[in-house]
Amino acid sequence: MQKKLDYKLLLTLSYSNRTLQVTREGGGFIVLLFAVGLGAINTGNNLLYLVLAMCCSFIVVSGVLSEQTFKGISVKASLPKTIYPEDSYPLNLKISNSKKIITSYSLHLEFPLDPRGRYRSGQSAYVYQLPPQSTVDRSLIFTGLKRGPAGIPSIHLKTSFPFGFFVKTKILPIHLETLIFPIIKQVVLPSPEEYSQEGEGTIGLAGDDLYSVREYQPGDPMAAVHWKSSAKTGTLRVKEFSKGGLHNYTLFLNILDPQTNAIVGPDVLENRVTESASLAYHLIRRGDEVSLKTPEMQTPSGNTEAHLETLLKILTRVGYDDPK
Repeated sequence: MQKKLDYKLLLTLSYSNRTLQVTREGGGFIVLLFAVGLGAINTGNNLLYLVLAMCCSFIVVSGVLSEQTFKGISVKASLPKTIYPEDSYPLNLKISNSKKIITSYSLHLEFPLDPRGRYRSGQSAYVYQLPPQSTVDRSLIFTGLKRGPAGIPSIHLKTSFPFGFFVKTKILPIHLETLIFPIIKQVVLPSPEEYSQEGEGTIGLAGDDLYSVREYQPGDPMAAVHWKSSAKTGTLRVKEFSKGGLHNYTLFLNILDPQTNAIVGPDVLENRVTESASLAYHLIRRGDEVSLKTPEMQTPSGNTEAHLETLLKILTRVGYDDPK
């Protein structure tokens, strides 16, 4: 159940992890309160003093009941550990009331906006009534917008209970984290017949149809040796396969400017990461084995979904010094 907290807000006060916002109705009530107070002082009418006391008690009762509504409320949130950008994912919430007697009313849960603009979440989740010792489930839509690690440290718990004069907000920590993968776009995949230079990929030694026989190079597996050809020439020669089955590609990712030895600009960086992620995604889905190489490391080759996820996780964090 979702319901938007729709009030005209006139004034905002903050203290500790609480925020108190005066609504239009609350502002009108405060103006009435001052008017009654001035009237009571000027006329000395005891009835006006009683009305003034009652109005003041409304404000006190509002503060006490709203605080009791917050008391004992905890929120747990869950989100997939990895997501693709522009896809929608469920952000599941479990709202619990640990109080033994008192019921909480009119609870709104909202996520603060990401200052880096890496994600957006749906409208606020609304709980009309949460009995003591109970838990309810709510779900929001979460969408990743930009590549990188995304952390959601807190959620805002709001209530206008009981009179709607004030909207009180409490910040609850949730420490929710996810990785937003790079954008996967359509790319032209290299043909197995094409030998590539450093930075694009290399042909491996697996397949069904024999493409050529070449001289042995250090690192070639002995299982690929073409023994008949080697016996004829007196030197080791190995087999290469052109179509069908697995081919081995190495993706070289360089994010440093050769002139300054500094990280390239943001646009160039994103283009290179996106290109590498897209090649890895489509090559592995085609059945090829892929390895990722950077100036600091190189991954083993693989063509499983787990291996693809590992490569995408590495590419997601490229350029981010702070994992948060």
